[in-house]
Amino acid sequence: MIKSTLSIALLLALANPAAAQVVPDPAPERFEAADTNDDGKVDRAEYDGFVAELALLYDANRDGRINREEVNENLAHNPARFDEVDKNRDQYINLKELVAYTDSDFAVLDANGDGSIDREEAKRGK
Repeated sequence: MIKSTLSIALLLALANPAAAQVVPDPAPERFEAADTNDDGKVDRAEYDGFVAELALLYDANRDGRINREEVNENLAHNPARFDEVDKNRDQYINLKELVAYTDSDFAVLDANGDGSIDREEAKRGK
């Protein structure tokens, strides 16, 4: 599931390439980007902000939602993933759906339950 969230978040980052033709950074760089206060941990607010930024990257037409074409390249290996995130089945992923989808990933990544993900936890979750 962690891989799914980072895939979705990165799918947005990965798929953002579909929208913005951007290649996802390796894990350490993604961690650095998410750790906005540079304390070596990603708390829930930072995580949600990172997911929101990835959503913006994927939203090529800037309509506030992500359609299948905007993430098509990154989902070629698993097109059903789009449907997993698109809970209301309107053929768009909005930020609310994305955050809901990634919610459980944060909990899984935060292996010690301290409310933040450190670099080691992030590496294990890949």
